[in-house]
Amino acid sequence: MKGDEVILFEPFFDLYVNQVKLAGGTPVFVPLTYIQDEDENGDVLSGGEWILEEKNLQNAISSKTRSIILNSPHNPTGKIFTRTEMEYIAKATVDAGPQCVVLSDEVYKYIVHSPPKQEDAELIDGSGANKICPGHCHFASLPGMWDRTITISSAGKTFSVTGWQVGWCIGPEKLISSIHRLLPYVQFCASTIIQEALARSLVRADEPYEGHSNYYEYLKSKYTRKRDMLANALRAAGFAVPDYDVTPGGGFFIFARIGKDIAAAIPPERINAKNVAAPGGITRQDWALCQWMVEEKGILSIPASPFFSKERAVEGASDQFIRVAFCKTDETIEAAAEALLQICHGDNCGIDGGIDSGENASEVKNGVPHPAAKVNGEDVSVSNTENEDEKKPEVTILKEEPETAEIALE
Repeated sequence: MKGDEVILFEPFFDLYVNQVKLAGGTPVFVPLTYIQDEDENGDVLSGGEWILEEKNLQNAISSKTRSIILNSPHNPTGKIFTRTEMEYIAKATVDAGPQCVVLSDEVYKYIVHSPPKQEDAELIDGSGANKICPGHCHFASLPGMWDRTITISSAGKTFSVTGWQVGWCIGPEKLISSIHRLLPYVQFCASTIIQEALARSLVRADEPYEGHSNYYEYLKSKYTRKRDMLANALRAAGFAVPDYDVTPGGGFFIFARIGKDIAAAIPPERINAKNVAAPGGITRQDWALCQWMVEEKGILSIPASPFFSKERAVEGASDQFIRVAFCKTDETIEAAAEALLQICHGDNCGIDGGIDSGENASEVKNGVPHPAAKVNGEDVSVSNTENEDEKKPEVTILKEEPETAEIALE
């Protein structure tokens, strides 16, 4: 309703803002605090991490707060909200009043590639734990939160079929009934064939798959390997990425921090240039880098500014980050690694050992990068499926098809 306020944790999935406005609500932004990982000389050691401070949330809630949107694992940062942070959210929900509910967007719960460790893992291993997705806590499992939570899941993220636009939500009847009433006016219904494919796939996903005890273990293993491939490529090029041995992570994005050499490589004329699509009409560092990389280096990534409020983007809160996806074929990531190393002309941004010399390294192919074309959402010549020599599941909903092609090569 008009006047209702919805809490968004910033940075946030960019579509949330206009979805809230379309429903007549007002987005209220609660910034996550970025903890930098630097040495005494100011040199970046890793991509750092993002935390929720309780005071920031408490300062944002009021009797007008109608909903809090929680997204864990988080897009764009990959952050996994800790049990303690979820307890902050639960308290804020109660403090705001009986009208406040939580929309818990848990679409990446099966891709927790770096589960929380030690004491937080012990907390999560309580009533909110899920053996199928270790490291993930269902917010609705917190004391008193079932009646105030709508949990959202997605077949698109879990089975790599985002174009099918099918998912589900779970919650108490008093909340779900409103969704039932609204759905016919928004989507009418999901395709019968797609619903049947999803129903069959959910059963099969619990069975052994590709050498793993179930499909979900395969999914986590696959994305962990791809994460390491891309993370090593970004580090080699001069970006800082989270230290996943320390920082929990999930989803299939890396929120990479722009290193000094990368920043210095951006042509000066591209910084603060006029661009009506950029926040404030000016290309700040993140936007300038992404535009330059896609136009001159053939690498498509997403500037951080769309994930921040316009005010904070103009202030520079998003200047140091870009979002890069690893829901890609190995060949595409390998080709991207070669292109990334050319950002600094390969002179001062490389590391010995190639893009990945670890146990999970994939063989780096010899040859030139893929001549792909992708700016409008479609790959032209880079395959959207896994390597042809990999076995395919019988139910097509399980086929590999990435959500986006954010790291395509021209």
